[in-house]
Amino acid sequence: MRRLPPLNSLRAFESAARWLSFSKAADELFVTPAAISQQIKQLEDYLGIALFHRMTRAVRLTEEARTVLPLVTEGFDKLAEAVEHLAQNQETGVLTVSSAPTFAQKWLLPRLPNFGDKHPDIDLRLDASLLSRDFERDGIDIGIRLGLGDYPGLHVARVFGEQVSVVCSPKLLTADPP
Repeated sequence: MRRLPPLNSLRAFESAARWLSFSKAADELFVTPAAISQQIKQLEDYLGIALFHRMTRAVRLTEEARTVLPLVTEGFDKLAEAVEHLAQNQETGVLTVSSAPTFAQKWLLPRLPNFGDKHPDIDLRLDASLLSRDFERDGIDIGIRLGLGDYPGLHVARVFGEQVSVVCSPKLLTADPP
């Protein structure tokens, strides 16, 4: 069995070394800079060597870190490639749709029985949230959003023209018509 340090520590090291910044690594990995620092400290303790020269508002790689970084990056690239290969060869029949909760409730949910009848082999999962999602990280296949948002790397298609109606009570209308 291989003896490896914690993978989160290796991920933190690889990202921080690539960016030469704990803050940018934290942004990339969706954690705090303090968490990156802690993970790197854990890896340094595990290895018994320093990986970074820490300076005021900057970090520099040690010679050992500079030597090993390409190997760690290559290892993560190969791991990502293997996982992607497994995922692509998996015919799961799952479709994950993300939409705003109101749209899901008022428009999407009433249509699900018909969709299920036409596509019984597809397991539909609904992510009803107002939050923007990272499609790759969150496993989202389709997102339905209001407006003309900026979605780099995604294909965007307009599916509805918006129809807006003014509604008021008849009593209000007869009282003082606009």
